[in-house]
Amino acid sequence: LGICMLYLLVHIIFVDFSGMPVHEVPVLLAGYGFGASFVALFMQLGGGIYTKAADVGADMCGKIDQNLPEDDPRNPAVIADLVGDNVGDCAGSMADVFE
Repeated sequence: LGICMLYLLVHIIFVDFSGMPVHEVPVLLAGYGFGASFVALFMQLGGGIYTKAADVGADMCGKIDQNLPEDDPRNPAVIADLVGDNVGDCAGSMADVFE
């Protein structure tokens, strides 16, 4: 149903209003699908990189420099680590939903 609605919307906008040939609509939809997969891939990659960078930064600041335990609230970098975990999880799952 979603693909049919997208096809109808693209057909109305591009074929009826702008005069694009009808045989180019499937190519346009395929390009949209590839673009969505490409963006989803980089969302997952970016979320993972941010998560890992925040985790390493929090560990270096807290464990090595200050001798604090893991995820100690006295370490301000723990906030960045938790945000990084959230970004990694949300970006990864939303990338799958988007795709």
